[in-house]
Amino acid sequence: SIMKQENKKKQFSDTAVKELEKKIQELALTIDKLEDEKLQIENQLKKALADYHNLVKNSEKRDEIRIFQFKKNLLEEIIPSLDAVMMAQKSSEDLNLNEAGKSWLDGIVAILDSINRSFEGMGLKQYVPLKGDIFDSNMHEAVATVVEGEKGKIFDVVQPGYQLNEIVIRPARVVVSK
Repeated sequence: SIMKQENKKKQFSDTAVKELEKKIQELALTIDKLEDEKLQIENQLKKALADYHNLVKNSEKRDEIRIFQFKKNLLEEIIPSLDAVMMAQKSSEDLNLNEAGKSWLDGIVAILDSINRSFEGMGLKQYVPLKGDIFDSNMHEAVATVVEGEKGKIFDVVQPGYQLNEIVIRPARVVVSK
């Protein structure tokens, strides 16, 4: 009877061991499955984060383009007035102004300088090509041609050109030798 009890214990323990081994295998499979799911979720999160960063970058680029376009439109409206004031200032050099007139003109020039600095702060740069520079259709607009001078070179400058953030928004208007 002691033998029977030991046999039962051995039988019970063999069955229990087999059941435990089966449960361990099931748990190992569950762990593997959970690790795979975790990797999938991590990859999905990484992809979502990359998509988010790309969206932010694209949004920032669109904002930069909108701001540039706004500045360009505004400055294109103002540039002709700026040209007119500068032409008036330049033509005033031919006038015989008294001291009060000279002081007034100096004030206007100071205001123009201040306006130009403000525009420069927005990214606007005025450029004036030199007489004798080679004509470049990307930077210059030929408003007339003359037979004097060296062919293909700038003979005279009619109006300065303007760039916004290094992009020409109005070419310098020039007279070219042909």
